[in-house]
Amino acid sequence: MSNRLFPLLLAAALAGGCASRYEDAVILQGQGRYAQAAPKFKDFALKNHKAPEAPKALLAAAELYAVKLGVCAESKPLLERLARNYPDFRMPEDVFRRIFVCPDYFPAGPGLKWTYGDSQTLGRNARQETEVADHTSKGAVINNAFYAGRALVSKQKKVYRFDGLGFWERQSGKDTLILSYPLDAGKTWATSGPEGRLEFRVEALGQRVKVKAGEFDNCVKISRRAAGLPSWIYEYYAPWTGKVLTAVGGKGYENRVTELLSYEEKK
Repeated sequence: MSNRLFPLLLAAALAGGCASRYEDAVILQGQGRYAQAAPKFKDFALKNHKAPEAPKALLAAAELYAVKLGVCAESKPLLERLARNYPDFRMPEDVFRRIFVCPDYFPAGPGLKWTYGDSQTLGRNARQETEVADHTSKGAVINNAFYAGRALVSKQKKVYRFDGLGFWERQSGKDTLILSYPLDAGKTWATSGPEGRLEFRVEALGQRVKVKAGEFDNCVKISRRAAGLPSWIYEYYAPWTGKVLTAVGGKGYENRVTELLSYEEKK
């Protein structure tokens, strides 16, 4: 092999190696090997920032880390780099929100089902079955069935939707902002609901909550208070699971009311 031909072959091999690394990540993603695909996408984007696939690789890595792996600390810096270094790259709002809202404290995907019960008897006296009936990129329709013992008492439908980074609940013709991302400790917001004007506050992050369905780490504790009332409601949300505990609180006390008995992800 001539000395002039060798550098050309080496350059071609190196160029092909960059492209293959991106394609390798695509293949791994297609195989469902997300823990291997995410760092490969990230590594390709950081080492080949001028490549046309670089912004797509950043987006793919961020989405895998956030949605598939739940590693929020890895996804957000990639989104920030994507916005800073590739201002012309556009992604649909629902895709950005799906990645940025990490962790997701109210997953409303298709096939999800929650069963709640009164904390005193763990559902023997009162039980609520909650199931996602319909799902879109912006929200979901959730059906609720309430039981006293084994007897069905009533049914209820609620509609949930994202608007910007706010997660809204519609019930009885009222729209209530129940989660306002990002959920930082001490954050407050005012909204309305069937009971009138409401005040919400993020009381604490990183809570460990033990209920019938299991033990959940890194929960967020949110208070919900109707204007003028001396007591309020505490709701505990677990990452990627949703609400796991509801309590009633006042000055110097907090009593459990309902808790998660089981959680299903139907295939």
